[in-house]
Amino acid sequence: MKVFVNLLIGLLFAFTLTGCIGEDYDVGVPTAHLNFDHSSVQLTEANISWKTASEDVQKSIEDIKKYASSLDEIKVLPGQKTSLDFEENEKNGGDIWTDAQVSAFLLKDDARIELEFDDFREFQFPTDKGSYVLEVKFSSTAGSVQYVGNVRIE
Repeated sequence: MKVFVNLLIGLLFAFTLTGCIGEDYDVGVPTAHLNFDHSSVQLTEANISWKTASEDVQKSIEDIKKYASSLDEIKVLPGQKTSLDFEENEKNGGDIWTDAQVSAFLLKDDARIELEFDDFREFQFPTDKGSYVLEVKFSSTAGSVQYVGNVRIE
C-alpha cells in the first residue's frame, strides 16, 4: 500500500511539472490602448521589430506623420487626462513584458512634445488646440513597437 501511495504521489508530481513546462509564455506583439473616462481607443502599429521563439514580426513605415494622418481622428479636449494600457496579443496570449520601456510624444510640425506619465501610465494632453500625431514607443526584451494615433485637440 505504501508503494502504491508513493507511486501515486510521484505520478501527480510528474503531471504537475509537465503542466508547468508545457505552458507557452512566448508573447506576441501587444496592442496599445488610450483609455478615457468612458471609452477606449486602440492605437495603430507603425514600426515593429519583434522576435520571440514563435513569432518574428518586422514592419517599417517611413513617414509616420503621413501614415498617422490617414487614420481616423481621436478627438480629445484641451488638457484631457487619459491612460495608456497595453494588452496581450490574443493570438498566442500572455502579457509577460519584463522591464518594458514606454515613452510617448506628440508631434506637430517640427515640434516633438514628450508626454510625462505618472505611476499608472496616465498623462494629460496639452491645452493648445490643433492636430497632432501621437507616437508611443514600447520596448521589451522581445523587441520594440511604435504605435501612432491621429489626435485632434478641440
